[in-house]
Amino acid sequence: MKIELTVNGEKRTVQAEPLSRLLDILRDGLSLHGCKEGCGEGECGACSVIMNGQLVNACMVPAMQAAGADILTVEGLGTKESPDALQMAFIDEGAVHCGFCTPGMILAARDLLEKNPAPDRDDIRLALSGNLCRCTGYERIYAAVGKAVRDGYNARRSIAKADAQPVYEGDERDKYFSPKTLDEALAILGKYPDILILSGNTDIGTELKSGKRVPECALDIFSIPELKQIRRDGDVIRIGASVTNTQIMESGLIREKLPALHQASSMCAAPAIRNRATVGGNFCTASGAADLPGALFALGAEAVVQSASGRRTMTAPEFIKAYRKPNLEPGELLVELVVPIPPETARQQFYKRGSRAALTLSRVSLALYVEVENGVITTCRAAAGSMSPTPIRLPKLEATLTGRRLDAALVDEAVATVRAELSPRKSAQYRKALSGNLVRRFLEGVLEETGAAVS
Repeated sequence: MKIELTVNGEKRTVQAEPLSRLLDILRDGLSLHGCKEGCGEGECGACSVIMNGQLVNACMVPAMQAAGADILTVEGLGTKESPDALQMAFIDEGAVHCGFCTPGMILAARDLLEKNPAPDRDDIRLALSGNLCRCTGYERIYAAVGKAVRDGYNARRSIAKADAQPVYEGDERDKYFSPKTLDEALAILGKYPDILILSGNTDIGTELKSGKRVPECALDIFSIPELKQIRRDGDVIRIGASVTNTQIMESGLIREKLPALHQASSMCAAPAIRNRATVGGNFCTASGAADLPGALFALGAEAVVQSASGRRTMTAPEFIKAYRKPNLEPGELLVELVVPIPPETARQQFYKRGSRAALTLSRVSLALYVEVENGVITTCRAAAGSMSPTPIRLPKLEATLTGRRLDAALVDEAVATVRAELSPRKSAQYRKALSGNLVRRFLEGVLEETGAAVS
């Protein structure tokens, strides 16, 4: 396969295997060794680069998705003889440590400053949350970014725009596909029903690296326009399957109408992963540890799947049949999630607790939704993650709350109900207790907000 891309402002043409990694193209093909391989699973940030104006982990980007991309690596910032001001800030503050993670840290900082030239300390910490430093010297790193800000660092640059497609060669033409439209993708899927479907690649990428999955062919749907949209359609919001967590976070519509989904996306992984991970991928993984399904369960979402012969719709819980088994027939593709717009009486919340503050899998996640009229809960939906192989609804908790007047006694009853209803696989006592505490926090907050209506 041949691809053209812009690297550090220079047009480059490279030969690569379609599923080889951008990391390998940069290091082995273009001799840009500032991009490091640490974990190879998108967790350490050592391979961070800026691709099409977004921070990404180069180990998570397959070559077939890099065609036409604009890539900035640490080599594109400055040279040994003429370093960039951001690089100098790291040197001046002694933020280089052993040096292995430094290029990724600098690119993550650069990405932040391109978007926000005046970040505060919390912004800096969040931007670097996906870049691990085993030398444990984060304070100097934060100080270096702060110094660049105080010195008036200018991170503005132009991004090369291209619509280049990978040029598949030989038998690759019958194995790898990069369609531009949904109809094209569905036609290919109909012909090759067992083809590997690539979108953000943040989950599948680890399986490709480990050799757990060795596909004979692949279909890239990440950039298909019909799958990248968030839009209001009457009284529902339609979210395309290739919409990323970052798109959800940046959507004013989602923030206003579906704050629980916004919260779930914000708590998912770190910036470089959120820039790639998609809502469709999170659903099709069908794992209890996934963050977005629980929120969408509680919000009453429906999943829409499509093949070349038509569409069908099901509830979000119906789509997840079992662990790693989405409800898809051969030739079908999850194309969108459809969420009803909640009424003004609705209250919603997503909670996640893990072993650390950032870049963590949940040990407990809860999504809670109620509609309250005149102090009575008229509708309740609740879902939990990380308690079982797949996300689950909590029907006993829902039944306990629905049709009841919200008061302190009902809050206590709901806490007892959820603790009894959950059957966590591990750390049962901890997960039950924490879940009960989170239900209490949510309901007491709702009670406080709506208390004036309670007689």
